[in-house]
Amino acid sequence: MSALTLAPSPARSSATIAAPVHRGDEFDLPGSAGGAPGAPPRAPARPGTRPTWDRVRFVGGIAPAPPSTKRATARGAVVLTLPELPREDTPQPLPEPAPWAGAVVLGAVEALIGLRPPNQLARLLAPELYGPLARRARLAERVVGRPARARRTQVRRVRVCRIDPRTVEAAVVVHDGDRVRGAAVRLEAHRGRWRATALEIG
Repeated sequence: MSALTLAPSPARSSATIAAPVHRGDEFDLPGSAGGAPGAPPRAPARPGTRPTWDRVRFVGGIAPAPPSTKRATARGAVVLTLPELPREDTPQPLPEPAPWAGAVVLGAVEALIGLRPPNQLARLLAPELYGPLARRARLAERVVGRPARARRTQVRRVRVCRIDPRTVEAAVVVHDGDRVRGAAVRLEAHRGRWRATALEIG
């Protein structure tokens, strides 16, 4: 699997990621401007006003520390090392990370702007990242309101750096409909797919 597709968005149907190796990769991460069914309508932002703080700027998640190779044992204790048995199941190859990195950043930007419900990103983000992002998006909507006009968001570029076979970090250039931003995201393998564990949007 090299592309990620979510529910269609009225404002944007597709975005093109220009990764250094896989140029032209396309993924569809449309947004949903509506909230949960039955929720009261939310007031749009007043025209001619600008927020005093940047609602899209975000830092969340903690990159895991490298595992230690030292083993602490009590004096005189016997360390029993069990041999590693071969796994019966063969791990499936992971999808290309570039479209996933772009999808995570684009979805997060749209959630922070108010174009997408944050819960659409729950399966793309680790819990320690999803919680802060969802709270930030809800706070921005209460303070600033939803955008008064549709904003076309687009991923401009993705550059991926592999840390190990199950961990990658990516630099993403995204246009939020108003300005171009840089973002960094860390992806880790989780149940045969990628999941973001750290995200920073500048």
